[in-house]
Amino acid sequence: MASISSGIADAAKDAGVVLAALSGAAYGCGYLALRARAHALGTDPGFALIDQAYVFAGFRFVLALLFALLVMTPLLLVLDVIGRLASRLEPGSLYAVEVVAAVLAGGVTIWAYVATLGVNGVLLTRSPNWLGAAALGRNNYGTVILLLTTGLAAALLSWCYGRFARPGGPDGLGMVLMLIGALLLILLPVQHGVFHADRNARRLDRVPDGVSGIEPPLWLVDRGASDRVVLYGRATDGQGRLITLKQEKIDGIATTGVDDLGTAVGDRKI
Repeated sequence: MASISSGIADAAKDAGVVLAALSGAAYGCGYLALRARAHALGTDPGFALIDQAYVFAGFRFVLALLFALLVMTPLLLVLDVIGRLASRLEPGSLYAVEVVAAVLAGGVTIWAYVATLGVNGVLLTRSPNWLGAAALGRNNYGTVILLLTTGLAAALLSWCYGRFARPGGPDGLGMVLMLIGALLLILLPVQHGVFHADRNARRLDRVPDGVSGIEPPLWLVDRGASDRVVLYGRATDGQGRLITLKQEKIDGIATTGVDDLGTAVGDRKI
């Protein structure tokens, strides 16, 4: 009985460690997602190390990631078949094919980073490009990019596992694949924040006291630490403006509607 109780206690302890690690990872992903969202929109709501918003954002990212993996399963199965066929090649030919594939994967990863991090300040950018429009929810290119990045990351991790299982352990190419896979894993929550994390804007009933030069409607587009909120509206000349206020400034002002950011910005060229 003592050994059984000890085994149960050890299993519970291990499960607790695993859950704590997963929760920490989800929390970190939520932080990256919300920071990436603010960077893409051009808002500056203020961030704190501890914020319950990161928990919701993190688990929302995990859920989106699982759905993306489900959608990409057929392609991953095809890649698995291709990998099994390629493994029948001579060692020299197989290594050459793997090097070419690794170079392509690295190039795609670099492009994905440049494209994703290049989306910045779209609420105030004049004539946003196709990725900026995706960040506003005006097209589905962001979803396509996230699906492809998820599929590439899953394929790289599977590839790394296969190489590390070979006799002799990891080699130089295996370490490069690990680096590319790690970069993709970090990029995934950033892409989620840029293209998918909370694309809603709340329309306020009136302009808060003390805010001048802004024509209604006014939209609440972000919340941050220290009870700070970010509002989006248009100046009298029609140009977009972002206003950061304390939460207390909008207390008592009714919300008259919830729309996507693309609707809040409108059809004009910002």
